[in-house]
Amino acid sequence: MMQPSLFSGFQKLALTALICMSFLQAVPARADFINGDQLGLYCTSKNPNDEAVCFVYLAGAVDAFTTINLMGEKARGTKWQFCLPDGVSLVHLKAITMTWLERPEANLDLAATLLIWGTIKDA
Repeated sequence: MMQPSLFSGFQKLALTALICMSFLQAVPARADFINGDQLGLYCTSKNPNDEAVCFVYLAGAVDAFTTINLMGEKARGTKWQFCLPDGVSLVHLKAITMTWLERPEANLDLAATLLIWGTIKDA
């Protein structure tokens, strides 16, 4: 006499799938940052979508620098390390960043955010 199965057909399939999935390697999450060369490509492209990426990246960098200043000031009373002059638009920031990236000594392999920081510090 055959004994009743502990698992139904679907339950066996689900259990087998779970066991198989447990042997798969998890892919680590990566946070890829664009470098200066990639930023230059976005900012000099004639494609409006690429130009939008350029402006969003520049604005995000400025926001990040401002946040660092605010946190440092609040937590430790440190002076601001970053100061974007009043009235500087993203169009102007894009222009001075592209000029800064075109210098022979610019290392375009660095993270674009670091290069934007350098642009503003030198401006």
